Amino acid sequence: MNNNLAEFVAPEVAREDAVEAALGRLYAGDSLSREATERLFTELVGGRLSEPAIAAMLVALRLKGETTDELIGAARALRAADEPFERPDYLFADTCGTGGDGSGSINVSTAAAFVAAAAGLPVAKHGNRSVTSRCGSADVLEHLGAKLDVPAAVSRRVLDETGVCFLFAPRYHPGLRHAGPVRRALKVRTIMNALGPCVNPAEPPVQLLGVADPRLIEPVALTLAALGVERALVVHGAGLDEIALHGETHALRLTGGRLEPMIIVPEEVGLARAPVRTLEGSGPEENAERLKRLLMGQGHAAEADVVALNAGALLMTAGLAESLKAAVDLARETLASGAPYKRLTAFVEATHG
Repeated sequence: MNNNLAEFVAPEVAREDAVEAALGRLYAGDSLSREATERLFTELVGGRLSEPAIAAMLVALRLKGETTDELIGAARALRAADEPFERPDYLFADTCGTGGDGSGSINVSTAAAFVAAAAGLPVAKHGNRSVTSRCGSADVLEHLGAKLDVPAAVSRRVLDETGVCFLFAPRYHPGLRHAGPVRRALKVRTIMNALGPCVNPAEPPVQLLGVADPRLIEPVALTLAALGVERALVVHGAGLDEIALHGETHALRLTGGRLEPMIIVPEEVGLARAPVRTLEGSGPEENAERLKRLLMGQGHAAEADVVALNAGALLMTAGLAESLKAAVDLARETLASGAPYKRLTAFVEATHG
């Protein structure tokens, strides 16, 4: 064999062997190391895995349960392939959920982002169109007139000017397009749901992250810590990927590398419980109208309360209030003032500037 050809073929064969070995371990129900998972997801985002292999990998990971090392390894592979975003030198945050809880609820984290921004905490929200739910954050914001698929420099300007920006996941993670058809065909929650919220290209120092599967609370919190997030609250609210109004929310609070368990109960912050069905949403048109009313301070009581609860948790995590009760009170006052709607309209306008 020609020496030049051998130098090309040998690494290629080794790479294929490593991928085959990793997939074989997953098919056998074994977990992968952080390094092996990073290599496997590097192949995925590089477009070097077939759709059947991607489907088998995602299903195998889901069936056995994703480990912390697998989440960290996969997140590092995605981060390495990200399109860059100039990180602000001021305090800012993100709030989002994994999706896939099957509730079909209104866009709570989207509303909470504008409330937090109006209360003084800039938010670089990372999100996408719906994959496993009725209406994703991108769907509702596009319906309200925002231009989302914009260059990073535009989003950074919008954040600086309005206190809110939206980082459209497909623009920053182009390699994930290779998994898109498989995810849509599977129509179930996979590791991708957990990864997306962990790899915000702006690398926010503060995050409120909801998980639909309570088993992911600790792995996701540890993943955020490994990726350099300074302060975070990872929550699961009685079946939802957000802080719940209908029951207890279990959470882990990350501060300076330390994890502290929390249980959040609505009554303890002055809110009344409400059935989860009162928060059920619909498609982009209805959700957009409800979001507008909410941010104007004219939403239904349960909707306003759950948004204030989640926005308050983000404000507390960022250090803008000493307690969750004080943070929720601040969020409620901000929401009632209608200031979050002004943030929304400024954001939409700025995306076209």
